[in-house]
Amino acid sequence: MAEVQTQNTDHPRTTVKLQPGEKVALCRCFASQKFPFCDGAHRQHPGRGPAIVEVVQEAEG
Repeated sequence: MAEVQTQNTDHPRTTVKLQPGEKVALCRCFASQKFPFCDGAHRQHPGRGPAIVEVVQEAEG
């Protein structure tokens, strides 16, 4: 599961740590109730869909 850490400073920063094989949709419209993750709220804000982030697994060998 993605690990989320938010630092509340003058310039808030959220760090999302993913494991190999994980995939998340990150909000870019700033309207998500699950921020930083997308909850579909962008449908009310045309042109502001989520950023899809996926960690690929390393090839064995």
